Amino acid sequence: MTMIKFGSLTISNIQNASGLFVGTNLQSGRKSHTVINEGFGTIKGKKNNIKGNAGVMKKRS
Repeated sequence: MTMIKFGSLTISNIQNASGLFVGTNLQSGRKSHTVINEGFGTIKGKKNNIKGNAGVMKKRS
């Protein structure tokens, strides 16, 4: 196993789709995409009680 140390950062493993870039870098041909699905919604009114709630996320194309 190769261990890379850079200051207090320690990297013990780099997989096939990983990269470590230090300094001013411009990587061409690399893309990153992130999706965060979270949320509870809005509760309105007085003396509301939330019990056993469940959420469903539907992916739109």
